[in-house]
Amino acid sequence: MKRSMKLEIVGLSLLLGSIGTAHASLDSLVDTCNSCHGNQGISTQNDIPTIAGLAESNIAEQLRTYLDGRPAKTVNHVTGDTSKKGNMTDIVKGLSDEQIDELAAHYAELPYQPMKQPFDAALAKAGQKLHDDSGCKKCHSEGGSVAEDEASILAGQPKGYLLTSLQEFKAGKRSNDEKMNKAIIAMSDDDLKALAEYYASQQ
Repeated sequence: MKRSMKLEIVGLSLLLGSIGTAHASLDSLVDTCNSCHGNQGISTQNDIPTIAGLAESNIAEQLRTYLDGRPAKTVNHVTGDTSKKGNMTDIVKGLSDEQIDELAAHYAELPYQPMKQPFDAALAKAGQKLHDDSGCKKCHSEGGSVAEDEASILAGQPKGYLLTSLQEFKAGKRSNDEKMNKAIIAMSDDDLKALAEYYASQQ
């Protein structure tokens, strides 16, 4: 079989979600995750999070939220053809509990690397005050940089991803504990931008 035909078949199988079958190996699942989240799970895209180094329990929980109806933004899915599209719901829907746990354990063992990105220092300072005063620091300690908090690492994540996530919480498209939901709903759009700027500034 010619190499080009092999690549087409591989790309098609990924696009159709066959990576989520019970027969998919951990290596093939990791390759698919890395195709969007970056080599070793370290993102280079403004709207896609880094998943390397997050708490194992957090990664597993995040994957399962897509099975429960969490909004899944369509992103470029690199399978050799950059015109192909995919989203997290399609990718996760066929995964078994064992596969989810294996992926979570794999990425939790990798080192986290904050994204180098431009930020507004004044806005980041305002965001830090919001983080401290609104109760965010109770779950996201040390500026959201501690994986062991199990509340996900926010420090150094891509700014676009941070802002989109905050906006989804405010709009009720995503849900967390009641205190967090109330805190974010009470914030203005400018507050959310300041928070995203603060987390993005930690590099």
